[in-house]
Amino acid sequence: MLEAFFSALLVLVCVGVLAFTGLAVKKLYQGQR
Repeated sequence: MLEAFFSALLVLVCVGVLAFTGLAVKKLYQGQR
């Protein structure tokens, strides 16, 4: 049970980081042009 919880948390963190990075890159790219 605990392992599944930690796995879900890890996936959630990874998705959050990916989304944040994507947004940051998008803003950076738009600001450059």
